[in-house]
Amino acid sequence: MTQTMQSSTAVDNSALDLLLSLEKLNAIRAIDAQFARFIHQQCLLSHHDASLKLRQQADHIALLSGLVSYEFGRGHICLRLNELNIHEILSLPFWTRQYPELISRFADVLSQLQSINWLTLVEKYAAQSGAVIGLAQISQASLQPLPLPLPLVLEQDRLYLTRYWHYESRVADGFMARAKTLSIEPNAFAAMKQSLDELFSRDYHYLWDGLQSGEHVSLIERQRLVCEMLDVVQTDGLDWNRIDAVVTQAQQVEQLNELDTLVPLSVCLNWQKVAAAVALTRQFSVISGGPGTGKTTTVAKLLAALITQSQQRLVSQQSSSQASSTKQVPIIKLVAPTGKAAARLTESIGLAIEQLPVSDEIKAMMPAHSSTIHRLLGARPNTVEYKYNQSNRLHLDILVVDEASMVDLPMMFRLLQALPSHARLILLGDKDQLASVEAGAILGDICQFTSLGYQAEFSHILADLTGYQALVDADAPKSNEIADSLCMLQKSYRFHARSGIGQLAKAINAGSVKQVEKVWQQGFEDIHLHVIKAPLSSSHSLTDDSLESLDLAQAQSTLCQMMTDSYLPYCQQLNQSLNSDGCSAIQGDLFAPLDAPTKAMMEQKAQAVLKAFSQARLLCAVREGEFGVESMNQLVEGSLARNKLINPVENELWYVGRPVMISQNDSALGLHNGDIGICLLDESDEIPRLRVFFEMPDGRIKGVLPSRVPKHELAFAMTIHKSQGSEFAHTVMLLPNKMNQILTRELIYTGVTRAKSRLDLFANPAILAQGVSVKTLRSSGLSDKLIKYIPK
Repeated sequence: MTQTMQSSTAVDNSALDLLLSLEKLNAIRAIDAQFARFIHQQCLLSHHDASLKLRQQADHIALLSGLVSYEFGRGHICLRLNELNIHEILSLPFWTRQYPELISRFADVLSQLQSINWLTLVEKYAAQSGAVIGLAQISQASLQPLPLPLPLVLEQDRLYLTRYWHYESRVADGFMARAKTLSIEPNAFAAMKQSLDELFSRDYHYLWDGLQSGEHVSLIERQRLVCEMLDVVQTDGLDWNRIDAVVTQAQQVEQLNELDTLVPLSVCLNWQKVAAAVALTRQFSVISGGPGTGKTTTVAKLLAALITQSQQRLVSQQSSSQASSTKQVPIIKLVAPTGKAAARLTESIGLAIEQLPVSDEIKAMMPAHSSTIHRLLGARPNTVEYKYNQSNRLHLDILVVDEASMVDLPMMFRLLQALPSHARLILLGDKDQLASVEAGAILGDICQFTSLGYQAEFSHILADLTGYQALVDADAPKSNEIADSLCMLQKSYRFHARSGIGQLAKAINAGSVKQVEKVWQQGFEDIHLHVIKAPLSSSHSLTDDSLESLDLAQAQSTLCQMMTDSYLPYCQQLNQSLNSDGCSAIQGDLFAPLDAPTKAMMEQKAQAVLKAFSQARLLCAVREGEFGVESMNQLVEGSLARNKLINPVENELWYVGRPVMISQNDSALGLHNGDIGICLLDESDEIPRLRVFFEMPDGRIKGVLPSRVPKHELAFAMTIHKSQGSEFAHTVMLLPNKMNQILTRELIYTGVTRAKSRLDLFANPAILAQGVSVKTLRSSGLSDKLIKYIPK
């Protein structure tokens, strides 16, 4: 057997040799090449025959194994054999141009690979005894059986690593098990409808403010404003003369209430209310929308409705005296993938709850804090296991997952495994943002079903519940339960028509280079394009050639000055101390009290510094190189030091004001990848010492000694990937001046939508145009698995 192995692996210029050669060039990862080599050995060990045919078969299966591993590293769950283009996947045209000897050495192999029917090859191989690839059988009536513990699984034309086929199958089953319309009694339905009407009652203040702005002087402009503010979707049959009379003659906002009868709900469509209705009637729901569409506001009202519903159910089941003494509140948990996203959810949900038109009793029952998914599941230090799992379920009734686009497949699998069978699951997120850093694109896969619309029966339920007859579609095609579980929020309340950030994000999301060009030409005050010269002269179409261009040195200088100005409030906070009354005092003030601050006062200062730092950020598309995070962090730090806004200590890593971002989870400390901390002098200690302060998801401030801070990096600049779940009043974004495979529509859109008030984009227009044109498509079988449930 050893001789057979040696003789068969000694074949020169095989597909496996091609992978090994690409590994030496760093074109693929070492683990990809080694996995291919392992599979090659397993293929040969399972047979005593060393024929040329067997050796070729083993070689081809090894190549596919390496490709599956390589694609997994790029975020793909599976390899689609019917669409397989090896040259494109491995970027062979690029590598052969760089290294012409690859062509001469592997010409025969490359030619042979183009003529192979890969699906037929794998199907025939998987049917053999001793194969390393299992065949997954699709069953309409039951869960899919787990194949033998082989390294790879083939399902239809999709080749998987077995572990991830298992994750994907169980996630699909978990969604479908909950994707059903709940049975609601007539009285409960009527109460639910009333609750929604109260929570989503019309607020005429927005319409009033629009009318008072003086910008809508014509009849057509006033009609457009009414339609926009009241969400009118069916204008036929409305008495626009009477409507306009009410609008123009109103002397105070209350007089606009007459529009309740002139513009009935039946002609309107508020997608926030629809989203709440979907989630109220289903055990599983997804609410997706871009920035400012009101996802948090919607879920706050939804939770209020669910709590009200639970209290009404108790009252109907018990006597009033019993109900008051045995009231039960549904256990609601709010989670997000990262600490920063969880902290922002805590803040935004708190603000939304304050504005709810419900009693203080209901507000008190609503969740005030959120946590990370890792913390919810009970991550165990130094292990991949969690406290809560299939054998030990979470204690909750409703789970809301924010920023769901960042949740990868393994984490969603673990979350569903730990979720009680009765619990509601509500996913929130922007389907157009970057997918998770790890493999999978769960939110994007699910949201593909939005184009199907609601099934006819369910659309009638939604119309009855919301009053929006525009939802009814008697001719709706057959859909499935997943489509009925979705709602896309389409109206942005943050970015109005005069918002360049909103218009730019919309154009980028549409993939329209011409529309992006048009946005820049309209002169919006909240967006600015700083043109960076290309390394070689090249024409571009996004801007006028008369615009001044910056070379690399000029761009870096401008960037540093801009960030120095933007970080000034944060640097000023570093020099603030707190007196015993909790008031601010400048360090060095002769009239400031001499008493050392308490721990609470120190935490208050740390919170103020963290809040000031979060108002601005420099985002980079890449990590390394002149346009990367590492370089820009050093440049910004140096600029702040030269302006004496921070004072780094020579030969010392830590100094007062040093901001860091965690890059490795530490469950023992409760710190996770992406958490931001700032080093301060903790004067509440008996002997003042440096500590790094973090804001935890529940709003608490945690101080950690520098020596205990997990693996981290400087955080004056961060990658766009790491900025997900964050928002900054002023966002500065830097794109490289050469096309990079990481530059995609989703990446640019995500960076732009981190800005709340101002965006400065440093980019070469031609590169920006190319990036906007490239849409990321991750291979998975999740949507295919969900499609199989469409009724026949």
